[in-house]
Amino acid sequence: MKGKLSALKFVRNNKKQVWVMIVALSLTFMTMYIIHFLFLTTKESFKVLFLEQPKRVAYLEITPDTMGVKKEDYNLDDEYNLAIEKARDKMIANIKKHKGIRDAVFTQALYANYQGIIGGIGYDFPLLSKEQIPEFVNHMGAELIEGRMPEGDGEILVDEKVLKNKKMKVGGYFNESSYGHTFRVVGVLASDYMTCVGTPRGYTNSGWYIVVLCDEANADMAKVLKDIGIVPTEYDTIYDSVEWGRKYAEDVIEQIDTALLAILIVVIIFLATSILVAYVSFMRSRVNEYCLYTSIGFGRKEAYGMIMREMLLIFGISIILGSVVTVVIMITFANFMLEPMGLIYKYFDLEHLIRILAAFVAIVGLLQIPISVTINNIKTIDRIEE
Repeated sequence: MKGKLSALKFVRNNKKQVWVMIVALSLTFMTMYIIHFLFLTTKESFKVLFLEQPKRVAYLEITPDTMGVKKEDYNLDDEYNLAIEKARDKMIANIKKHKGIRDAVFTQALYANYQGIIGGIGYDFPLLSKEQIPEFVNHMGAELIEGRMPEGDGEILVDEKVLKNKKMKVGGYFNESSYGHTFRVVGVLASDYMTCVGTPRGYTNSGWYIVVLCDEANADMAKVLKDIGIVPTEYDTIYDSVEWGRKYAEDVIEQIDTALLAILIVVIIFLATSILVAYVSFMRSRVNEYCLYTSIGFGRKEAYGMIMREMLLIFGISIILGSVVTVVIMITFANFMLEPMGLIYKYFDLEHLIRILAAFVAIVGLLQIPISVTINNIKTIDRIEE
């Protein structure tokens, strides 16, 4: 009685050839996912600063003209500057009255830099009086986990992830390359927003801003300003949830997704070409085997089924092996590289996993061409007696 053609015979009898293909496919799977994992780490890390932090704090630099103070209306600079101060104080008072605004203060800010696997981001944080800092820390949902609160001039609290990222320590100087020995790190904060804050020291800063403590529902500062009768223009600087959200979409998501797509296309083309050449080669070497099967009563359909079972077995083992290797490498990267850099990472991304599996399915589909050609060209020889 004619049985089913076994897919395991070829695998057992050609271990070297099969394992070379399995290893190649596994490494390809691993490479495609690990590259995405590292890119995704940058996305996840930057998301806090681009999308989460601006829901709690915004920075405004509003021009005198927007506040209704025209220079031509004043003869003396002192009068002009005093008018600006009064207009700003009035605007701040109105902002503080707005629903969802906890506080607003005109103060100096410092520049911080956070480095991802790919690229970095610069952002500002406020320099406040030591009396104002506890309220800011509380608003940001931060907790002091090491060191102490600022007590004197030029003392800084730094988020634990930023501290690792900048390779700073308590007692060391904050951004020494930029500010020298002006600001000292005295404490470490843990928060969901990478919160940093400190006290001023003279007039060393990255600028003066109206720092607004807001809630998520009132994080659109253009709307808040319009509600109090101030219409911002292109000459005003507003760093809020809307602006940072736009930057995240354009500068992070768009660029990283474009780079990932390019890498994915290159890998797929290379993989498809390599697998196509390999399969064409070993199918040609098995033409006589296929002819033998048809000669003893098996049809082309059965030969095709055997080839597909072999292929799916190889691809299946490759995906499982590639997944195991990928997990091991991701955990190693996380523990020895990402954690020490203070980066945020995510192991599992279903969307990208589906892309990789779709790429493998597409390659299996592409291989149907040489398989079909081989099956259709099978010629029957004289029937062999069983």
